[in-house]
Amino acid sequence: MKKLLIVFFITLFVRELHPQVLISPYIIYTDKENKVGNFIVQNESENIYEISVSFVFGYPESDSTGQIIMKYIENDSTYSYSINKYIRAFPRKFLLEPKKRQVVRLTIKAPDTLKNGTYWTRVITSAVPYMEQNDTVSSGITAKIRFVLNQVTTCLYRVNPAESGLELESSEVIYDSNSVTLNVNLKRTGDSPFLGNLLIKILNKNGEVVKELTEYVPVYFKLQKRFVFNSDEFNPGEKYSVQITAVNIEKEDIPESKLKITSVPDAKIPIEIISK
Repeated sequence: MKKLLIVFFITLFVRELHPQVLISPYIIYTDKENKVGNFIVQNESENIYEISVSFVFGYPESDSTGQIIMKYIENDSTYSYSINKYIRAFPRKFLLEPKKRQVVRLTIKAPDTLKNGTYWTRVITSAVPYMEQNDTVSSGITAKIRFVLNQVTTCLYRVNPAESGLELESSEVIYDSNSVTLNVNLKRTGDSPFLGNLLIKILNKNGEVVKELTEYVPVYFKLQKRFVFNSDEFNPGEKYSVQITAVNIEKEDIPESKLKITSVPDAKIPIEIISK
């Protein structure tokens, strides 16, 4: 009786374990004048990995709790910002030896008729431990588990001149006996995503900063962010204000694809800590 090998595939997200296959950079910038981009796949383990590269269109959005989640759209033919049908990876599949690295080249054959702005895709690099085929004859059934590690990065394609900005569309302050919750609704302006930091400062009645934080906000279309503060951090009954600003943090290595930032929020929202 021939040996029957049953292989189970389990997909793991990068955040759930320390990846042994590393990807860099996490954003690849290309543009109309530079239609080729590269990224590196590096095997830090002692095992051989099967690597494959694929593409899916997607962007971050907010769930009901204000947390950022990714929305993936496999049938992206109606999404004008997708470059899935224009992009190719070379090599697309390969074996990666232990402690070795491979440069993957991305080429984009987009038409010259695309409007000004920024287009994108998500690059999915899948890594599976390599298993040699065994044709030996034996009895019984052997089952093995193969873990699939999918790492998602981004490739941007820019047609200049491209502009972006961030607008504070609305805000809401919710009080209860233990916390103060600030909900902010953000909207990108222009024709390109806004990739930056939202800067939150809480000021007392004298204008002094009593608390501050920085939150990364990738606003491709719209995004809601929720900030929860413990009431114990403030003096009961005192009036405060929340200052909200933002800064773009793109680090581009292609001079021609620089993005023009047209506007960012600069607003103050009054809050009052209710006494317990």
